[in-house]
Amino acid sequence: MARAKTNSFYLRETIDVDTTGDTESWDLSVYVDPVNKQGLLIRNVDFIWSLGGGASPTYLPPAAAVFQCAAQIHDTALGGMADLENTHQVASGSITATASSVSSDQDFFPDRLGMAKGEGRIVVNDTLELCTDGNGAIAADLTCTVVMEVQVVKLTEKDYISLALQQVADA
Repeated sequence: MARAKTNSFYLRETIDVDTTGDTESWDLSVYVDPVNKQGLLIRNVDFIWSLGGGASPTYLPPAAAVFQCAAQIHDTALGGMADLENTHQVASGSITATASSVSSDQDFFPDRLGMAKGEGRIVVNDTLELCTDGNGAIAADLTCTVVMEVQVVKLTEKDYISLALQQVADA
């Protein structure tokens, strides 16, 4: 279906997290090219939650902070968090903090998109949508950094058209 044009490499994007919900577009136009039937194969997605960001982030919430936050990546613009059954969801992650512990293991969809060579989620849109939302005592400087292991691939014309139609359907 797809033939690799590059080796794997990593893309990173950071978004603020608060109780009002944030949405950002992630520009992929450098990697996705409809003329050459070129797409982006996403192999792995990791969500890193931190306070402060920048050169010296803190990876634990403040003492006694109680909150829940979630992040999603979509292959089309949905305008915010989507139902978990939405086919446009590429990956999601979450974090929960209680007065005594922090957990980020309740929602990984799917953290690892392909185990064998050449497997993963192929995106042919030139943007991804990154959304976050939360509730509770969220610190003002909470961020989520998304790290994706990706590879540029070339598709056959039939496969490219099929993926393009699928990714714009039901948006």
